[in-house]
Amino acid sequence: MNNPRFRILAFGFGLLLLLPTLDQLLGLSARFESTENRRAGGMPAFHFPHINSFVRQFDQYYKENFGWRNALFYAYSRWQYWGLGGSPLPEKVVVGKEGWFFLGDGYNNVVKQHRGLMPLSADSARLISTHLLRRQAELAAQGIRLYVLIAPDSHSIYPEFLPDRVAYKAPSRLDVLRQTIEKQGQVPFIDLRDTLLAAKKRDVVYYQTDTHWNDYGTLVGSARLLNRIAPDFPAMLPVRPADYQITRMRGGSGDLVRMMALQDDIRDPVFYEIKTAPAITARQTAEVPNTETGPRATGFPSTRFVGPNPRAPKLLFIGDSFSHSMMPLLAGYFRESYFARSSYLSPAVVQQEKPDVVVFQIVERNLGWLAEI
Repeated sequence: MNNPRFRILAFGFGLLLLLPTLDQLLGLSARFESTENRRAGGMPAFHFPHINSFVRQFDQYYKENFGWRNALFYAYSRWQYWGLGGSPLPEKVVVGKEGWFFLGDGYNNVVKQHRGLMPLSADSARLISTHLLRRQAELAAQGIRLYVLIAPDSHSIYPEFLPDRVAYKAPSRLDVLRQTIEKQGQVPFIDLRDTLLAAKKRDVVYYQTDTHWNDYGTLVGSARLLNRIAPDFPAMLPVRPADYQITRMRGGSGDLVRMMALQDDIRDPVFYEIKTAPAITARQTAEVPNTETGPRATGFPSTRFVGPNPRAPKLLFIGDSFSHSMMPLLAGYFRESYFARSSYLSPAVVQQEKPDVVVFQIVERNLGWLAEI
């Protein structure tokens, strides 16, 4: 007991036990922020006699908030990526080639989908197609045109940068659905893969460190959508390259490297800033709180715009996170626009907005959700 080395060891061990509590009390590791793309749960309230419930909730809370948690993950992430060349979160982020990163199977099994391990059955494709035809008929009865827009996963546009173990197998789920819709009916189904694959020969269309397309890819996709809608509404202005000023620069860090706490080390090599001409620049007039609940609720507000062309149609756009960068590029072509972050086409919103055009946009990995819009 009097051995100095024993005392030092005992003191060190006791300090290690106290460090998490000291950090929670003093904020010693406050500069290491959480990189999780979700809200951490708060401290649960104790309600007697529900002791077991409190213990389970507190256990989950402590796992998400114990002292030095974020600092330890920062250290582990750097060791895993820079030391071993792997992903510290393999289920969430796939480390690709030449500085590219991709979503992992933690997001609707996107890698398994790309490898053909989760094919879309013919029955499922017919179910989705029939449902879209039904929604199209409901809207057509109100004088509204429906367009379905698919934003491809980056896996489909830049497969050459995926690891060799992630081999693509045709036909894809999107191939099966597209063929079924083309056979069954006349729902305008806009698959942007060919458009973006052609555009990437000119310049980069997706972020290397993020799950989304960059602003240039957004512009290409938006132009394809507008060119599909315009023949149905002659009052719309044409899409002209001269109406866009495109500046290329070095960018920041995307959500994929932020998940791995590597945002200070890895930056996207290509970033675009796009400015629109006054003739196609809309004015944002309102943000409307999102009151949706459930597992797919986004919490992001809806946004309203007024465009410069009073003769143009009115737009209701329902989309996911890919739609965010589309708003300023699309809104200038419509007299009014309402953009809602949702995975459901609400009849109440349609009645409220009374649009001429409804666009429902969804990312490729979530195609199955089309059966429920």
